[in-house]
Amino acid sequence: GDTFKYNFNLNAEQYDAFVQAQFKYRKVDFYLGAEVGGTNYQRDGLYRNGAFEDNSFGKSKKLDFTTFGFKGGMTYKITGRHLLDLNTAYYTQAPTLRNSFSNSRQNNETVKGITEEKIQNVDLSYIFRSPRVKGRLTGFYTKIEDASEISFFYADGISGLGRNSTTAFVQEVLTGVDKQHIGLEAGVEAQITPTIKLKGAAALGQYTYSNNPDLYLTSDDFEQEVNFGESYLKNYKVAGGPQRAYQIGAEYRDPNFWWVGATANFFSNAYVDVAPISRTRNFYMDGSGYPFADYDEDIARDLLKQERFDSYMLVNLIGGKSWRINNYFVGVFASINNIFNQKYKTGGFEQGRNANYKTLGEDVNKEKRVFGPKYWYGNGTTYYVNVYFR
Repeated sequence: GDTFKYNFNLNAEQYDAFVQAQFKYRKVDFYLGAEVGGTNYQRDGLYRNGAFEDNSFGKSKKLDFTTFGFKGGMTYKITGRHLLDLNTAYYTQAPTLRNSFSNSRQNNETVKGITEEKIQNVDLSYIFRSPRVKGRLTGFYTKIEDASEISFFYADGISGLGRNSTTAFVQEVLTGVDKQHIGLEAGVEAQITPTIKLKGAAALGQYTYSNNPDLYLTSDDFEQEVNFGESYLKNYKVAGGPQRAYQIGAEYRDPNFWWVGATANFFSNAYVDVAPISRTRNFYMDGSGYPFADYDEDIARDLLKQERFDSYMLVNLIGGKSWRINNYFVGVFASINNIFNQKYKTGGFEQGRNANYKTLGEDVNKEKRVFGPKYWYGNGTTYYVNVYFR
């Protein structure tokens, strides 16, 4: 039950109020909404850290964020079967608690220049509805501005430390991060016969960093923060899953209360999460702060190319049956996902350990990389069975 190395509390308060009005007319439905709120964070250090004697014990300064937002949307009924749906919003939100203190385990330091995130969004849909066919086509755009991100790792090859050793455990702080999401989505469902239904869907997206945010490092291995200026992330893809997905499926429902369905799902254009420090000036500078004499731009471009994961297809089966016995009901539902046991990567990130041209190049040229990207993998074949009695 003892505490050691670090001991602190993080306190957060959040309050919000919102109002929304909805209007319905023969040809047009629309809504308007607004919200306002506030969030504040404070760290309370219960230990005094020897490396940060004057900035670790007691309460930090309080971070205060004021947030607000507006949204609106409308549905225009061209006819009973054809509709247009528009939604738009602009709002701000407080950064997460985790991304507000640069090194909460050791000190009260807050992220420099931290501010509210600004988010703007618009989507437009065409909707078709008939007794047999339902469909939707949507285009969307989202812009995220002034986000902050913090990462923790050991890094080799940090320049500008003013000492021979270039290895340190660092807190990497990205500020002023802008991202852009743009894409199309479509879905259709058709009741071919009273018992057979077909469905299909597609999502085409492009999610990218839209600017070059600022990056600095802090650490108890060096006295002052090291500012590397811009991290050249613009046009790199945002990690977090496939940016393209397609599905086709069929379902059969028998009058005798049993049903079965199958879907085939194809995913592509998923990317590894890049290491921002490798996209700063640190990448081409040696430990003393001078450019590498043997720096080759073509090799550097290959080293910094973002990895795109292989595409993959997953086939899933579902089915069920129910029985009525007097006043009781008994049923079973079962599913088999990834029936062909497809192996696939769901995500991953580059390690920031090799932070410059020399150390990254040496690691890549080894027979087996020591600090290569870390990956997550999806499940193989999984089974689920549910039996109920009512």
